[in-house]
Amino acid sequence: MPVTNAEVADVFREIADLLAIEGANQFRVRAYRDAAGTVARLSEPVADMVAAGDDLSELHGIGDDLA
Repeated sequence: MPVTNAEVADVFREIADLLAIEGANQFRVRAYRDAAGTVARLSEPVADMVAAGDDLSELHGIGDDLA
């Protein structure tokens, strides 16, 4: 079964939490949190978008590094 948007968003949130614990740059932490929110709000499954070859960096809150 494909990964759900909620699962992808959870992974982004977990990465943000781990980065924050490490004391990483706050802009990087915020980027992961923003990406989590963006993916969680998508009406289309992100797995379908990836399978279709969509450029996820075009989504608000998801840059090239996270796409």
